[in-house]
Amino acid sequence: MRAGDIRLSYTDPMTGQAPRSTRYRETQYADLDGVVLVVRHAHRSRSPLWSAKPYMDHLHGSAYAAWAQHLKAGTGHGLVFAHIRRRDLLEQIAQTVGTEEWVHARDAWMSLPRDRWWSGRRFRAVRSGPRRWWALPADPNRDTQRGP
Repeated sequence: MRAGDIRLSYTDPMTGQAPRSTRYRETQYADLDGVVLVVRHAHRSRSPLWSAKPYMDHLHGSAYAAWAQHLKAGTGHGLVFAHIRRRDLLEQIAQTVGTEEWVHARDAWMSLPRDRWWSGRRFRAVRSGPRRWWALPADPNRDTQRGP
């Protein structure tokens, strides 16, 4: 994967809406291999840091402890990225996608319990190419092909 293949969107792919407040914080989303990354940048600040973390709004309360245990085990960075420049952040993500470390972290992420009362979209539209769209389940627990 190349950094140019990563498409950032201002629309939350899980809810279909733009973030409520964008004041002094730019929030974008990238859907890579079934994992939605939230890319943030605090503009108009002294920190030029760009960061990317997995989308966490749809997780069950017990999932945070399980994810912290995964990070504490030292089995990779756990789908968390940071860099000073946007271009370098996207390059860092592109180099990691598809590696053994990415697959291990993605499988651990997909096995976390989702909140069954979460009111996001049930499916999200994904584009594979020109005029090629399909719907993927927003909840991997209901997905028979990519489930935990």
